Amino acid sequence: MKDGVFRKLGPAIFLGKVVAWLACLLVTVLLGCWLFMVKSTLRDALVLGCAVVLAVFALSAWALRRSSGNPDPALVYCALADRASATGGSGLGALPRRLRGGSALWNGPALLLYGGVMTVILPFALGVGIPTPTGKAAEIASSGAVVRALQVESVRGVVEDEHKNGSTYFCTVTVTLPAADGAGSGRRAEFRSEWPDPAVVGENVYVAYAPDRLELGAVGDNVRADVDRQLSGRAMNNWWTWIVGSAWMFLAAAFCYGYLTTRRDQRFPRRLRGDEHVLRASISGYDGYGADKQRVCLETSKGPVQLHVHADNAKYVDTVGRAEGHLVWVPDHNRHGGRKGPRYTGAVFVSDAGWFIPGRLAPEYEEPARTRAEHQASVDSTGESRLLDLDGGWILSIPNRLMNVLLLWTLCLVALALPVPSAAWRLVVGIAGTVGLLVYGVYVAVSQDMAAQRQSGSSQGAVGSAP
Repeated sequence: MKDGVFRKLGPAIFLGKVVAWLACLLVTVLLGCWLFMVKSTLRDALVLGCAVVLAVFALSAWALRRSSGNPDPALVYCALADRASATGGSGLGALPRRLRGGSALWNGPALLLYGGVMTVILPFALGVGIPTPTGKAAEIASSGAVVRALQVESVRGVVEDEHKNGSTYFCTVTVTLPAADGAGSGRRAEFRSEWPDPAVVGENVYVAYAPDRLELGAVGDNVRADVDRQLSGRAMNNWWTWIVGSAWMFLAAAFCYGYLTTRRDQRFPRRLRGDEHVLRASISGYDGYGADKQRVCLETSKGPVQLHVHADNAKYVDTVGRAEGHLVWVPDHNRHGGRKGPRYTGAVFVSDAGWFIPGRLAPEYEEPARTRAEHQASVDSTGESRLLDLDGGWILSIPNRLMNVLLLWTLCLVALALPVPSAAWRLVVGIAGTVGLLVYGVYVAVSQDMAAQRQSGSSQGAVGSAP
């Protein structure tokens, strides 16, 4: 079974990188077109094309996973460790010159944040939007519409819609559409629209109509932009565009902030020169679980040390527990505070097998270790070590149920992206997709935390001692 996983690991890692980057690009293009482009063949092609490519990606990942026999995540992690060992390494007891692959520590969480939130936003945005304008507005637009401010002649059918921020009113108003040649009395027309206050006879309203086909009637509103939107065929009105666009901009800002601060928090030596502080060490266990899953316990030649890592500590220990190598840090060049807590020192555990785990040392560990560390270490000028990225094969290691949910999500996205007349099913599918993803996300988070607590309580590797 492990040999089969190893054969599929290369394609899974490559496909995982492609899917992660291109999926974020595709959902960005899709949402941007849906929010800001007017109804056109180009918009329909871009929206539907992005949705179809996302579905192809999900189907490819699902097929690759099925062809691998839905492997156990522990086997995938072991295969990733073997792969990292095969692509790196130096002489026993020597340190590599370069540590490669650290960018995955920044890219992975950032892409997960952005892609995860976008998967929740998209179904809702597509569900509340209108892919194809229909009815009177579409006919008027295709017949050469003009927009003019006309006087309200009568008002009827006023209905108040109360909500927590006040009330709006739906009114049916009557106006007179001027004749195309300016002669004659024109033609009376009525339309229904939403107003912040009840419409009043004699006030002006923006009306769209076709001068050469007055029999088509009119559409109108007290806001010119809303009339223009009905004619242009934009999928969402200004209110929904503002809501979804604001959420999107907030997400983009959080993405940039998280990316930059993550880089600040993950400073560790990338090129080793031989003047680093070094301690011979081996992985002996982990401390913490759930939200506090950061500390890997190392047994060094001078005593126990805890390395605060940037991933799930239990996965590291369960995969490569008792691995031997060196703890390396440069106190004068890698000290930083990070977003919270005391000032940490960037550090890295470099295994003899050819992979490394980056992290940081808290002051209570770094300061006493500094006085006991070796100040010179043998460095292999041609040696390289690869990051032990246990999330690199995520296509093979994520839960089966999550893979099925992602496939179903893309199929729903394709259905919502079809340029067909709006119907009630669109809103139902869009809301169900968003709510379903949120509920499933909460369920997964709670389940993983409970599993981590059970594992921490029964595992021999979970230790909590401090020096």
